[in-house]
Amino acid sequence: MLLKLYLVASISILLFSTSCSNDSSDSSGKLEVTGISKSVVDDPLVDGDREVDVPTDIINAGNYYIIRGSGFATLKSISFNGLESYFNPTFVTDNAIVVLVDEKTPYYNEMDEMKIVTNIGTLSYKVAIRPPSPNIKGFPINPNAGDIITITGEYFLRPVVNFGTTVVEPIEASLTEIKVKVPDDYKYKYLSITNVSGTTVASQAFGSAIYDDAFTNIWGWNEFWDGTNSFDFAYAKDASQGSKCIEWKSGEWDGWNIAIAFWNFTDTDKFKAVRFSVKGEKAGKVKFFVNGDADNNFKVVEFKTDTWTYIEIPFSDLGNPTTLSKVGWQEFGGFGGNNILLDDIGLVLK
Repeated sequence: MLLKLYLVASISILLFSTSCSNDSSDSSGKLEVTGISKSVVDDPLVDGDREVDVPTDIINAGNYYIIRGSGFATLKSISFNGLESYFNPTFVTDNAIVVLVDEKTPYYNEMDEMKIVTNIGTLSYKVAIRPPSPNIKGFPINPNAGDIITITGEYFLRPVVNFGTTVVEPIEASLTEIKVKVPDDYKYKYLSITNVSGTTVASQAFGSAIYDDAFTNIWGWNEFWDGTNSFDFAYAKDASQGSKCIEWKSGEWDGWNIAIAFWNFTDTDKFKAVRFSVKGEKAGKVKFFVNGDADNNFKVVEFKTDTWTYIEIPFSDLGNPTTLSKVGWQEFGGFGGNNILLDDIGLVLK
């Protein structure tokens, strides 16, 4: 969210001088492109390197760009390799266009063309079009050293795989799957994948999952408030991470706990928050609580029915427990119960 606000603020500043010099709704001068800049350049593996408005001659799909020139005021459409991209008219002046290049823009064996259509004409402009940065969809979060694991996602074009700072050579790789061997020093480090366009870092640290397509070694047992609730702990019709999630058919105000297996897991001091993703048959709420105390150490969160909602709750919002023995949820919609999906349950590193 902070990055989005930073981006919007940066775009507003970048366009301010241009819009002040020409605030007319009519295009002036000829239709032409004089330069292209990437709105934000930031390597997630390098702290403090973020730059804004960086000139470039390459378009990576899935990113914001600033197109500079003239004749843009009556912009009707902008496309890359034949696919139109969304633009917000608020971020268009006669001399600049801010555009989010569609992630699905074709990039292989294409014409490398940007086309701008306005009321005064159409301009075709030659520019290299490349794929987005990698999209990591799923991987085993709690593997063992030496395991051969499969990472699924998109845009794995000539991928470089890192476990923390350890580079791991892929055993097999396609655009959507990578097989690698887990190195010895993997635990509590982040997976990152770099392709020809950039780097993506997974949001889950290795060894941090309580549920990842199935319960992990951190799980001890489940405690159910109401035995009539139905659970499917390998629901395969939807998932936010990996290929399965938990389907919980809950009555109104019902709840359950996951107990942490201290005979397998003693590293809660390395973490600062609990994470999970949630979705419902009906948009609603759940109360999240820790250590079995649903009356004190809790936080109520909302979720949607059409998209997964990622939730991250700091221990500071839960009474700063010195020991984490249980995590739990209570249906809190207030409308008679709900079918709730939960996934990617785990902990967040400090």
